[in-house]
Amino acid sequence: MYLANFGAPKYGGELSGKLVYVDRNHGHDFQCHPSCNYACQNFADASPSFHLQREDANWIMLVDRGPQEDDTQACKFTEKVMNAQNAGAQGVIVVNFEDRATTMQAPDEADEDASSVDLRNITIPAGFITRSDGQILKDLMDSSKGEAQETFVVMDWNDVLPRAEKVDWEFWTNSNDQCGKTCKIQQSFIREFAPVAKELEGNWTRFTPHYIVWVCPRAYWNSRECQSQCIHHGRYCTPDPDGNLEHGYKGRDVVQENLRQLCVHKLANESGRPWVWWEYTTRFADECKMADNNYNEECAERVFTELAGDDWSNKDALRACIGDIDADSNNDMMQAEMRSQRGSSQVGEVFILPTVRINHGQYRGKLAYTEVLRAICAGFTKNNEPDVCLRVAEDGCREGSVGDRECKARSDGKTQCKNNFSGYQCECGRGFLPHTDSKGEETCLNVNECLSVDQATLDPACTCERCACKDTYGSYECISDIPDDCARDNECWIGSFKGDGKQQSFSACQDNLHTIQDKASKGESVSGMANHTCACGACFTQYEENGRMECVPKCDLSYCDLDTGVCNVPPPKTGGTPVWAVLSIVFGSFILVGLIGYAVYRYRLRGEMHQEIRDIMAQYMPLENQSGVDSHANGEGPNRFGGV
Repeated sequence: MYLANFGAPKYGGELSGKLVYVDRNHGHDFQCHPSCNYACQNFADASPSFHLQREDANWIMLVDRGPQEDDTQACKFTEKVMNAQNAGAQGVIVVNFEDRATTMQAPDEADEDASSVDLRNITIPAGFITRSDGQILKDLMDSSKGEAQETFVVMDWNDVLPRAEKVDWEFWTNSNDQCGKTCKIQQSFIREFAPVAKELEGNWTRFTPHYIVWVCPRAYWNSRECQSQCIHHGRYCTPDPDGNLEHGYKGRDVVQENLRQLCVHKLANESGRPWVWWEYTTRFADECKMADNNYNEECAERVFTELAGDDWSNKDALRACIGDIDADSNNDMMQAEMRSQRGSSQVGEVFILPTVRINHGQYRGKLAYTEVLRAICAGFTKNNEPDVCLRVAEDGCREGSVGDRECKARSDGKTQCKNNFSGYQCECGRGFLPHTDSKGEETCLNVNECLSVDQATLDPACTCERCACKDTYGSYECISDIPDDCARDNECWIGSFKGDGKQQSFSACQDNLHTIQDKASKGESVSGMANHTCACGACFTQYEENGRMECVPKCDLSYCDLDTGVCNVPPPKTGGTPVWAVLSIVFGSFILVGLIGYAVYRYRLRGEMHQEIRDIMAQYMPLENQSGVDSHANGEGPNRFGGV
């Protein structure tokens, strides 16, 4: 079986399924135009409508090449496969009308009868077999020759490509961006594959980009056509991008950029950064477009210089690698490209863009992230695959993928791509909260990060002293460096008044910082909002005089609350007596009254104590004034305590 140059072959694996051939003699009596076995008509439009039920089995559809009748237009291979896919088939085998093989190519865009099928939408594998092999399969299912048999087949891709411990692979492309859908597919693939290429390069793979080179016959090297489309005096050429030799970009512009990209890869490889080629080509395609008139050396060198910011190379080295494109001599790099393009006895010639080779084996299938990565992983020796190969069939949300781009582009808040068994789904992203409405449908509610999250987690440009955080749908913006107009000269009124015993300056300039911060945090527009307002303070009354604002104090500013504007009642006057004198008299009176009271207290306490002592002693001896007591003035006589 020969693989198609489109579709999604399962490299490194296999697909087994039940064979189906939509024909009256093979159990399926449906009417199509042309007949259903050619799969040129959408099977939903057949009579009756035809569709395979996947729960019954994996279905692999057998279809015929053609038709060949004079009155019927044959359809393209891509149309056959797409119609089979829409009918529920998981794989397609096309049978030739003769006993020889051919390659099932995607249609050329230059062909006016080319299919309108978008190759990126074909998600099943397709193969090609000879008439004899196809007849064997048909006979197994032919009910007109006896009992038809259920026929199962296996499409096997395990050993399609050579294997190696380190995979060598090549990608043949072109820097031209005016080749229609083919250019878009190549650019999309490079953009998607860049992150995984960086993971693989060095340790796991050796990647080499190539560019197809056309030539002018030597006899025509000096002709206008060759000079317009070639460099090095007609030796290396590319067709004019828009087919107009008089206007627009010329083929020589494309050849020169192809050579520049080869040099970028050479310099990046020498510096140990082989993945830089992917970064350069991605940015060049985005920033240096023919449609924008930027497809030139100036734009290319700017992109290169920005990528070489860490000095892994420089512009002079790039120019030296390119050399003089007008030199009447061979260019070593372009000569090597021509040798690779011609191939050898082991490797065939390259004449179609884009082309991928893996371990010198031809890759067949569509140019897409998953399919190419799967093929590269199938090129490793068994059980030696890198971890990135585990993501081949699982990561539908990788950066740059269809799922990633679709979810990020949504406007309903479901901006987060999440993998599931059927591919991916879009869920509420960062800055949103999931909410189930009354109908049971999940919607996304905007989260106001400015008000609801820890301020320490916000961008510092939002939380500085004169900054504001503005809420946006699903995110927030920072408004920084809001000018303080009141700290510098402005047109507002300024006056000087005495308050609290000293001369003070007052201004009518009111800073709007807090108002701006409040409005912005609620998501309101502050564009054009003034940073200050001229308004008299709370303790002033505003007047207009000769078109100018004047502020007059409501009361003595020593007794006015500057925040509320409330004028307090001043304390009563003391008749001329100084306040300190009044206070001295009051405090002196308090002290005098205290001393007198203390003296009276001590005198009374002392008398009471004497009387108490006298009463105690009277119990042991007669006192002088008691009758019958002999008093001895000299202290002689009986013991004072009554002893003898």
